[in-house]
This record gives sequence, structure tokens and C-alpha cells, in this order.
Amino acid sequence: MPDSSNRERQHGRAASVDRPGKLARPHGDSHLERENRSRMQRLTHVIVDNSLTIVLFALFVVCIFAQSFAGWRLQNVTLAAHGQALIGYWRNLYTGNFLEGLASNWQAAFLQLASLIVFSGFLYQRGAPHSRDPLKVKSRQTQREEAGRFTWCYRHSLFLAFLLLFVLSLALHVVVGGKAYNEERALAGQPPISIAAFLISAKFWSSTLQTWQAEYLAIAVFVVLSIFLRQQDSAESKPVESSDHTTGEANK
Repeated sequence: MPDSSNRERQHGRAASVDRPGKLARPHGDSHLERENRSRMQRLTHVIVDNSLTIVLFALFVVCIFAQSFAGWRLQNVTLAAHGQALIGYWRNLYTGNFLEGLASNWQAAFLQLASLIVFSGFLYQRGAPHSRDPLKVKSRQTQREEAGRFTWCYRHSLFLAFLLLFVLSLALHVVVGGKAYNEERALAGQPPISIAAFLISAKFWSSTLQTWQAEYLAIAVFVVLSIFLRQQDSAESKPVESSDHTTGEANK
């Protein structure tokens, strides 16, 4: 009897293994799990490869939201001081005051970078990481070869892009700046002026040149300080071991 019962139990285990529905789950990851892991790896690579741009644009969004909120409160303080009705947050985003603040800073920032791009093509700063070395001037033969391989627009595309951004943001600054100025004049009981009149006004050039001088000062200070100072592992700095006279060492 014991032998018979043992044979029955062994037969039962063998039968359970033979049934397709009773198969044990195979070891290792399933196809779906491998796909999910591969998708996450690709996403991680995209984020890492573009992390600098992502962080800078994130800071831009945070700052523009904070600016809009602070500007809204300031606008209502100004309106209350003149006995005018207060406005809501979303309406403030369409006022000339808020839009001028954006366009004014944008056009100055784009002008700064466009100037650096074009001036660094033929001007030098000994020891600066983003300057060409005056002792390693490109030969005319190399210049002719590049002109033959690439179109003029492509060879100057970076400068042209920033020049276009500057022109568009400057035009926006003129339009919304005139609107903001007329809003100020309306609070003071003065008649509005045209866009052309605003373009030649002291109001426009005072605010515009104020932003330009700040941007040129910032980039000039950066160029000079980058000669003597370092930032380890930064692409905007010369290597820590480089001498102060080493020129054009950024990104090498």
C-alpha cells in the first residue's frame, strides 16, 4: 500500500507538470518589462543629454511667472494710487507694462549674444577661453575651402538667428512699449502718442540703452574674468591647469 500511494503522488506531480495551464512562470524579464526598461533608459539619456537646456528653460519659466505675479501686484498699487479699478492677474498679462518688461530684456539679451558672436569672428582677447588665438589665424586657403563647401547663410547662421531674434524682440518692444507708455499717460490725463513718436522719444531710448549697457557690461566682465579665473568642469571656463595666456581653450 505505501508503494502504491507513492506512485500515485509521483504520477500526480508528473501530470501537473504536463498540463499547459500549470506551467511555472519562466525566469527573467518579460518582453513588456524589457520594453519599459529600454524606454526609461532612452528617456534618461534624453534628459541627461539636454539637461542644461532643460534647467535653463525651467528657470526661465519660474522667473517669468514670478515676474508676472510681482508685476501684477505693482500694477494694482499704481492703479489704486490713481483711483482706478484694480485688474485681475490674467488681464495683467495683456497690459503694456508686463509685455514691455519682457520685450525690453529679451532684445537686450539677444543683442548681447549677437554682438559676441560676430565680434569674436575678427576681434581677439588674449587669454580668454571664447576668443580665437591671434597667433593661429585661419589661412585664406582654409577660408576658401569652407566657402566652397558651405553656403554663406550656413556659415553665418548662428549670428543671423540671434540677429533675427533681436529684430523681432526690438519690434515687439517698440509696439508694447508704446502701449505701456500710453497707459502711463492715460493715468496722468495726457493724450496718447503714436508708435513713431514713441520710437524717437526719450522714454524709449532711456529704457532701451539702460538694458544695452547692462548686457555689454556683463559680457565684457565675463570675458576679462575668464582670463584669470577658472570654474572646474565648466565648458565656459578654461581648464584649471591652463595658464592665463592660453587663448581659446574652452570646450577643448
